[in-house]
Amino acid sequence: MSSVVAEPPVPPPTPPAAPSFDFVKPLTFVFDDPRWVQKVLIGGLFIIASMFIIGIFFLLGYFARLARNVIRGDQQPLPEWDDLAEYFGEGARLFVVGLVYVIPLLIVAAIIVVPLAVAGSASDNETIRSMAGMSVTCAWCLIFPIGLCMSLWMPAAFLMVIVKGDFKAGFEFRHIFTFIRANVGNYLLSFLVAIVAGFASQLGIILLCIGVIFTAFWARTVAIYAFAQTYRLASVR
Repeated sequence: MSSVVAEPPVPPPTPPAAPSFDFVKPLTFVFDDPRWVQKVLIGGLFIIASMFIIGIFFLLGYFARLARNVIRGDQQPLPEWDDLAEYFGEGARLFVVGLVYVIPLLIVAAIIVVPLAVAGSASDNETIRSMAGMSVTCAWCLIFPIGLCMSLWMPAAFLMVIVKGDFKAGFEFRHIFTFIRANVGNYLLSFLVAIVAGFASQLGIILLCIGVIFTAFWARTVAIYAFAQTYRLASVR
C-alpha cells in the first residue's frame, strides 16, 4: 500500500509593496510634458507679474490645480494656462490664508524691530546704538524660529485648502498637525526636494539673469509636486 505524500500548502500571495516617495520625479516631471516650454515661459511671465502682486494670485491658483492633478495621479499633471479666472479666484483665497498667518510676524516686526532700528540709526550716542543693535538681534532671534516653523507648517495648511476647497481648512490646526506628524518622513523629503530645486534654479542667473525667472517657476512646480506627492501617499489625511 503506497503512502500518500501531502503537498505543502501554497503560501499566500505577497501583497504589493506600498508606493514610496519618488525623489527624482518632482525634478523631472515638467519635461515629460510635450508643451512644457510654452507652459514654463508663461509661468515665467507670471513670476514677473508677481512683482506687482497681481501675478501671485494666478500663480497660486495654477499651483493649486497642479497639486490636485498630482494627487489624482495624472500622468502629465502640469496644467494648461487656460482658466485664468479660476486660477485668480483660488489664488486669491490661498493668498489670504497665507496673509493671515504672516500678519502676526509683521506686527512683531512693526512693533519691535522697526522702532529699535530707527532709534539706533537716528541716535548719535554709541551706547544707544549698540543697545538698539543688540535688541534688534535678539528680536530677530525670536522671529527667525517662528518663521522657520511657519515655513514647515504652511505647505500642509495650503494642501488642506486646495484639497477641500475651503478657506477654513487652512486653520484646522489639529488636523494639519496630525497630517504632518503621521507623514513626517515624506513631508521632510518634500522640503529637501524643494531646497535642491531652489539651489538648482539659481543656474538661471547664467542666462543673462533672465533665465532665473523661468527656473524660479520650475523650482516652484517641483516643490508643489513633492508636497502633493506626500499627500497622495499619506497614510493619514
